[in-house]
Amino acid sequence: MKKHYTTQQVAEMTGVSLATVNNWIKSDKLKSFKTPGGHNRIRVEDLKEFMNENRIPAPPSMRDSVKPKILVVEDDEDVRDFVLAVINELEYDVESETAKDGFSAGAKIHSSKPDLVILDIMLPGINGIEVCRQIRKEYGKKVKILGVTGYYTDENRKEFMEAGANEFLKKPLDLKTLKKRIKKLLMQGGNRFFLEKKNE
Repeated sequence: MKKHYTTQQVAEMTGVSLATVNNWIKSDKLKSFKTPGGHNRIRVEDLKEFMNENRIPAPPSMRDSVKPKILVVEDDEDVRDFVLAVINELEYDVESETAKDGFSAGAKIHSSKPDLVILDIMLPGINGIEVCRQIRKEYGKKVKILGVTGYYTDENRKEFMEAGANEFLKKPLDLKTLKKRIKKLLMQGGNRFFLEKKNE
């Protein structure tokens, strides 16, 4: 998978001149880094963020390399399999990963930088509410969080939302509702121009 682009490639993908791309970089609108030879390179995730903020549609080639990522954090295997099946039925391409507890969730969030985390409250080790707080502390609002629980109370919901969750659902999860919430949160997460419909 491609990790970064040249300024010329960025110009071609965004439909602007090379001079415009260089101006974006000079004015700190577009993040970049220098190669040992002194050339500017733009990381895929930085270009994705820039294009979303500036409402620049992503070309098909970039959509292929920057599929939205969903991390499912759930210790119940049946629920985890159900959520993965729902994700697999979405009409657009996404990448998915799973974690069984709060500790492994933290490591996977750091390594894969998901756009959406579907997070159970009751987890072994660190509970979901604490994981939610850590995500907000380290990644701000970039990562969207859908909280789920089989132990629904108004107090649980309030605590989870105050910890930073964007949405909250109670188990057993409804397939149609879950699909709608996933799409809504991915769109909110800045993936509007990266949701690519699956090939039939």
